[in-house]
Amino acid sequence: MSEEEEEGTRILPISPISLHEEILETHVYADLGQVYYWSQHWDPDFYVALAYAGFISISYEHPEIGAVLIPEMQREYAVLDWPDLHRSRQLRRLLRSGRLEREAIELRVTPDVDEVVERLLAYHAPETWLTVPYRELLENLPRTGHRVGGFSLHAIELRAREDRRLVAGELGYSLGSTYTSLSGFCTRPDRSWRHFGTLQQVLLAERLAASGYAFWNMGHPDPAYKIALGARILPRQTFLRRWIRARDVAVPHPLV
Repeated sequence: MSEEEEEGTRILPISPISLHEEILETHVYADLGQVYYWSQHWDPDFYVALAYAGFISISYEHPEIGAVLIPEMQREYAVLDWPDLHRSRQLRRLLRSGRLEREAIELRVTPDVDEVVERLLAYHAPETWLTVPYRELLENLPRTGHRVGGFSLHAIELRAREDRRLVAGELGYSLGSTYTSLSGFCTRPDRSWRHFGTLQQVLLAERLAASGYAFWNMGHPDPAYKIALGARILPRQTFLRRWIRARDVAVPHPLV
């Protein structure tokens, strides 16, 4: 695949050798004009190594060569620190209403990502970056205890326990004392579940803080809900300094 243009940005090939520390420092981290890379390596160890380096990887169905992995090294990152977590007036009203207790609504973290992935596919249809090879890669990613930074893949679920309804959720991973979001969903357009997507995020942030995680990497600065939740926008180099410090630090109570 040749270099391509996407909104004026080149898409460069990347391979495991590109993740050598010296290459990252001099050719990847320092090149603020470069965001998108591509690869046809669907190896779980490569994916985890990309995550360890600070990439967030999605995928794309190329019309000529099929699905490709798209690791992104953002120019800026949305990062949520726990003291900055914002609970809107509507959310505070929901928390005081007693509905969570009446309907036994709870946040669950599970290594079984299948149902969350299915909901993500339906929520974001017809466009999705969850290509078939990417979904197959997810099946082979470690759920716990990977040798690089303790990488673990997680499905985050907000469920109404009485009828097992999955109200909102997301797919993400933890690495050391960091947590990174990949994609999320909520129940729409049913207004009876309004604000429950935000509720899932707030409850997850509280769980992460209580478990000892350093921060929540929310990735790309858009969309605006990240700022509304309290995230700050950090330039790449500032983010990477924090990321590199935190990615090898174990937490006392890992997400399970």
